Amino acid sequence: MYLCDELMTSELSMEVPVYCLDKCSEVTRRFFETYAHDADFVARSPGRVNIIGDHIDYCNFSVLPMAIDVEMLCAVRVLPHETSITLTNADPRFAQRQFDLPLEDSLGIDPATSDWSNYFKCGLLVAHKFLQAGSEPLHDVGMQVFCQGSVPTGGGLSSSAAFICATALATIRAHRGRDCVISKQDLTRITVDAEHYLGINNGGMDQCASVCGQRDHAMYVEFKPILKATPFPLPRGVQFVVSNTLVVSNKFETAPTNYNLRVVECTIAASIIAKRYGITLKGDRGPGDLRDVIDTYCDGLMPDLRSGLEGVDQGIARLATALDLVEETLGPKSKGYTTAEAADALGMSPAQFTTEYLTVFPVRFHTLQLYNRAKHVFSEALRVLLCLRLMTRPVTDTQRFLTTFGALMNESQSSCRDFCDCSCEETEQISQIALENGAYGSRLTGAGWGGCTISLCHGEESVLSVKKALHEQYYNKRFPHLSQRELEAAIIISKPEEGSALYEHCTAV
Repeated sequence: MYLCDELMTSELSMEVPVYCLDKCSEVTRRFFETYAHDADFVARSPGRVNIIGDHIDYCNFSVLPMAIDVEMLCAVRVLPHETSITLTNADPRFAQRQFDLPLEDSLGIDPATSDWSNYFKCGLLVAHKFLQAGSEPLHDVGMQVFCQGSVPTGGGLSSSAAFICATALATIRAHRGRDCVISKQDLTRITVDAEHYLGINNGGMDQCASVCGQRDHAMYVEFKPILKATPFPLPRGVQFVVSNTLVVSNKFETAPTNYNLRVVECTIAASIIAKRYGITLKGDRGPGDLRDVIDTYCDGLMPDLRSGLEGVDQGIARLATALDLVEETLGPKSKGYTTAEAADALGMSPAQFTTEYLTVFPVRFHTLQLYNRAKHVFSEALRVLLCLRLMTRPVTDTQRFLTTFGALMNESQSSCRDFCDCSCEETEQISQIALENGAYGSRLTGAGWGGCTISLCHGEESVLSVKKALHEQYYNKRFPHLSQRELEAAIIISKPEEGSALYEHCTAV
């Protein structure tokens, strides 16, 4: 957002790397046990945590995620001149699936049915469209696939995005052969909207972080004017404790009251602010309008974006102005809008309002929390820029850096709880335990409503202190019957990791 190209160097044009298949011995062994053949290759995409900047990517505001050391691996055997696709999951909860191509334009994706194969079909579908857009003939290619994931399902670490990105990469490799080349930019671009086929109106942060992750770097991900991911190094010794609340957050099943509703509320809030100040929004109404509103409004006040760090400061000033507009326009009804009140604010009848805003994605609500949602979006976007400004300046005092960065993470958690209403009791407890035992900052990550938290630590001592306290004060008390393996899986200690990759036989690399 607001940063000039002189400061930012995009990594999105880099090709997805290829490594030696020997690194994937377990998944290839299980593939052989399942299909009695060797896999041709493995496609990998990691999960991600968002360090800061949740529920703003679908409004086109920049975010600060990182890829982590959990992943989805898809071991694949290509079946030339066949149309059969067989999917096997290492997790026995997910039954084997088999289908034949073609299945019609949607590949048989049913948004009304929650089935793990839908995510594979989403990745398959966007990959097919990408190949066709490049004038490549879609010849018959079947696949046998063994999926092995270590990203907790429903944990808010983007298991769905990791699966879809790995699937899309695998599909393109299956069609293009061993000499497959695809840029990170293309893989990100085609997977960003994949979950829309499931009725989930997500932004693009998850896919971009999964594809473009870089070791020891946070990724500053921009969505306007173009999709761009730029790595920024974190100080030596920084680690993150990612803790699973074990409260499952299923975006698909809860979308009408949670995720999709937030998107709709942001869209309506943007429209009311735009009407109040005579701002004309371009194109179809969507959640990105909150970004458009403040950009359009401020273009007349501060039209010339400056270069370098001054550009960040100007972005901070714009967002401070945006928060003032929220108070003036939506503050008087901070308790919420009924459908009739929102329609009246836009000069519409309730029927017109319903058709315009409440029918694209299914939503359910008592009142529309427009003030709270807009306040969260603009203040969270502001915190991202404050973190970015911190990272782009020389770190002369590590302790001060950690304290300042941690405070911004804590403010983000408060906003997610009080204004986005996407936290929960378990998230609050884990965050508090982490802060009391050596973490500098702690907050939910991902969509919220359960899932995981992320806590900023420095050095092994603070990491071990936080982990020990969480075992004793949270997991042993709330989930006393967890096995040792389940307990270990509940906490991930990770630095930023690498993004998507292909693994081929060494002789061909």
